[in-house]
Amino acid sequence: MNEIRKLSELDEKQIEQSINVFVDGFYFTLSSFSKDREKLRKLFVNSFDTDMTYAYLQDGKALGFLGLATHQKRPTKLNETTFIKEFGGFSGKRLYKAASAAMEKPVAINPEDIFIDYIATSPEHRSKGIGKQLIEFIRNTLGHKHIELETYTKNTRAIAFYERLGFKAIRVKKSLMMRIKGFGNRIYMRWDAE
Repeated sequence: MNEIRKLSELDEKQIEQSINVFVDGFYFTLSSFSKDREKLRKLFVNSFDTDMTYAYLQDGKALGFLGLATHQKRPTKLNETTFIKEFGGFSGKRLYKAASAAMEKPVAINPEDIFIDYIATSPEHRSKGIGKQLIEFIRNTLGHKHIELETYTKNTRAIAFYERLGFKAIRVKKSLMMRIKGFGNRIYMRWDAE
């Protein structure tokens, strides 16, 4: 049985699976903090608003992850103490400051819109329709008329996927740091209900 549920409705094992999907899905980006996946899991295990994050479950196992943001709030609230514990005093504080600036600042969208902050599928279940089902869940179940998201110009596979689902590029934000890291520029895409 396939279903999409809030993290607040999951058991501890399903939440752990969901965090693993998130870390695996965003590892390329998160590896700038650490290459140690277990350390990354520890950073995020209690960092998500469980009413703004969802898991795609197949037979009770989390295979997809979705984090939504509004114009006022992001689904992530990092814990400085955890960063200090994992990276030490100076490095932990520095990394926490950079991560919280990037992951907690509200996104610039209209109040009636929703922003897909995170969408990921477990590596062995990619290209099997899970991402599409997560987006259809937002459209059909949550009922938002406008959905925005961000990806990178070098991620042509993601851009093509979103375009197939009716998203259109609305702006590109140049980012020297992201280009240096190999991502390209940020591209913002939007879907509007007809």
